[in-house]
Amino acid sequence: MGKEVAISTEALALALAASAAWGIGMTAATPAIRYIDRLTYLVVRWGLVALFALVVALVSGRLVAPALGPAALAVLAGVVDATAGGFFYLLAIERSSTHQATTLSNTAPLWGVLGAVLLLGEPLRWDLVLAAGLVLVGAYFLVERNDATGRRSGGSGTLFALLTGVLWGVAETVPAKLALDQGLSPEMLLLLFACAGCLGAVVLLPFLRRRIPVRVERRGFFFVALSGIAGAGLGWLLWLKSLELAPASVVAPVRGSTLLFCLVYSVVFLRERPSPRALVGVVLAIGAVLLVSFGG
Repeated sequence: MGKEVAISTEALALALAASAAWGIGMTAATPAIRYIDRLTYLVVRWGLVALFALVVALVSGRLVAPALGPAALAVLAGVVDATAGGFFYLLAIERSSTHQATTLSNTAPLWGVLGAVLLLGEPLRWDLVLAAGLVLVGAYFLVERNDATGRRSGGSGTLFALLTGVLWGVAETVPAKLALDQGLSPEMLLLLFACAGCLGAVVLLPFLRRRIPVRVERRGFFFVALSGIAGAGLGWLLWLKSLELAPASVVAPVRGSTLLFCLVYSVVFLRERPSPRALVGVVLAIGAVLLVSFGG
């Protein structure tokens, strides 16, 4: 029994660390696309993550040829999360505030929990549902009201951010967890995931380049590297390690703490000023993390 508690604690700690890293990646994307167009950003970012994963796999001695089944799942997760989810997230932060885009895309825990229960057959626990619900309500409060009528701006940005949350939530739990359960190591999963995300962005180039012309400034590469290596690369490695130790439905709600990290990073580095309404959302997100950590 004690061993199970220790494993659960380690899994939750890894999931929290992954959320902190992902927050870096999401926040750094905002200044990055001021200097680099969306398509170039996606290709370079996931190319860097692939190199990071290759080095990690070599150092850990886990660079081995994977079986076809789990490899296909890793590729699917990469296309859904990195290519599609990443592209819609960049659309969201172009069409709405950073607060709005990051918080609504971080409804991913809700979709992750539902995906794990519906597609992986994991048990539905009351505390998991409540935690995911708190994250969703917290995201609502974190969306700023931008005019005197109380209406929220950025309708298309809202739609893209929510779609991002669905794609991220499902990809992070269902195909990723299945690939791990079938014997694929976190290092190899990340390598295949990142390569698929990068190649998926390359495939988009001939279809979208006319609408999204090349725009590259040297200073933008710092933010792309920060978003890719410190954000996506490290974040995904930590997340996959946590999935090795606990059911996806248990660690998925903890991913909602990315809300808190994104808010802190945006205040410190982007000089944004959170409203009292946003602080309510932060409290709800923290409550979700505490509930899933100590509930059940």
